[in-house]
Order: sequence, then C-alpha cells, then structure tokens
Amino acid sequence: MTVRTPLKLDGSDLREMTSTEITAIKTEAIRLYGASPSVTLSYVSSGGNLGTLNDTRLQAGAGVTNVTNFHTVGELGDVSTVTVGHAKISSSSATVAEWTDAAYSFPMYYDGSDLREMSVTDFYDTFIYPAIDTLTSGSTGTAQAGTYQVSTSNSVAGNTLMSASPIFTDTRANAGAYTAAGLIETQDQPTTITNFYLHRINSASTASFELPIIYTKSGTNLQQMPSATFATAFQQSMRRVAVSVVGSKISYNFNGAGNNRGSGITDTKLNSSVYLTNLVSTDDYRAQEVPGGTATTISTNYLKITQV
Repeated sequence: MTVRTPLKLDGSDLREMTSTEITAIKTEAIRLYGASPSVTLSYVSSGGNLGTLNDTRLQAGAGVTNVTNFHTVGELGDVSTVTVGHAKISSSSATVAEWTDAAYSFPMYYDGSDLREMSVTDFYDTFIYPAIDTLTSGSTGTAQAGTYQVSTSNSVAGNTLMSASPIFTDTRANAGAYTAAGLIETQDQPTTITNFYLHRINSASTASFELPIIYTKSGTNLQQMPSATFATAFQQSMRRVAVSVVGSKISYNFNGAGNNRGSGITDTKLNSSVYLTNLVSTDDYRAQEVPGGTATTISTNYLKITQV
C-alpha cells in the first residue's frame, strides 16, 4: 500500500495536507457514497438471495374426543414445531467504471524532489480504501452512510426504512389462547413477539474540506480540483471499489465473516407443553396437549457487513 500526502493550495503556495485535512476528504467520500451506494440491499416478499432465517414456534398436538374417558398424555399427539422461513433481503451490485477525466489529473503529491500525479493505486490507497474500511465497521453512524443495519423499530433516526414490511418476524405459540374450555383447540395459534426491519444509514450534511491540487491535462497547469470534478471522482471511485476491487468489495451475509450491523434477529419458542382436558358431557371426554412453559431463544442471527 502506497499512501501519498496530497497537496493543497495555501494562499499562493503549495503545501502538503495535514492528516486532519485528509480525514475530512475521506469523510466527504463516504458522504458521497452514501448518496449513491453501489452495493444495495432491498426487501423482497420471498426468495431473497441473502439466505433464509427460520422462525420456529410450538403448535398443539391433535385434540381427541372419547366417549368413555380422557386420552392420556402418552396417547395424545405431542406438541410439534412449526417452522417458517424468511428470505426477505436481496443484495445487488451496480456496474461502475473506473474514474478518468479528459481534462484533470488525479491529485498531486510531492515526492521529495518533484511534483507527481497520484496513480489510480495511490489514489485508492490514500483515500478510497481507508474510507471503505470505515464504511464496513460495526458502527452505525453517518460514517457508515449508504450501508445497512437491522432494528426492531421501523423508525431509526438518521436512517431510511427500506420497507414497512419486516424482514423477519419472531412468533411464539400464544399459550393463553389454549384453554380447557376451548377444546378441541386449533393446533397452531401464534402471536407476534418481535418484528425486525431493514434500514439504510443516511449521509451526513456536507462538511468543510480542502480540495486537493490537480493539473489540467491541456497545458499542465496546477489548480485546485473543481468541486464538481471532485464529487464525480470520489463518488465514482468509492462506488467502483465497493463492487470491483477484490479484498475491498462490500458484501453482506447472515452469521458469516464481518461486523454485526444492528439488532440481533432472535427466534424464540416456548419450551414445554400442558395437558388439558374438558368433560363436556357423560360421553364427550376431550383432551389435548398444547404449548406451554417459558420462552427460550433458539437462535440469534446478525446481518453482517464485510469486505471480500
């Protein structure tokens, strides 16, 4: 990795940028990426390519009516597990060309004896790769603009909700819905415990930063990089690296390598059963095994962000 120190205009002189000034440029590069991310996640109703998360819950065994006596627990059907798969996130990547400009160079630096233009590799090493590192951290502030997180809330400050529909719903058997008086009960009687939603982190407002020095290719005049050229160069380069450069491509997964993004997605289930009976009349003995016990966490899954 070759990190260069870009030059800035200080009055009528050229000076090397400070580390604070370089950081400010990286911050602006992140803001620009956040305004147009090249790796995106979206809500889909089914078939999402990020994988399937399973929600599990207990349901009652089949109820039985007998004319002479109650069926014993051993004679009844056991409670069983209902599994519902949620594959509701799809990932996609744009196609982005490498930035070049017919009129302007990459930023300039001083090599100890002469002024030189950064190569594409220098440019990426100095600005873009460090910005991608920040984007893919486990934090969820504006320094991660254009990337995603999961929340149990459908409204998160500084984020855009990707869909009013949850990407996952944790359900459990509604133990209180099963009563002896209600026998024979419907086997599957779920209740919603928690919804989980996908959000994209918003960009911060534009902050002040120094424009680096470039040269004009027609005449090789040194000048500050024009603001519009800066925005195009840095946004396009961020978007390209995020989808094209091996080792720095942004990728999302569940439970693989990478940093957790937002809330853990929990699947909970009741852990036991209850034997219910109801004598309706002298020849109507009803019995059923229904969900009961306490809530137990079966799994906790995390949306992960990484570089591949």
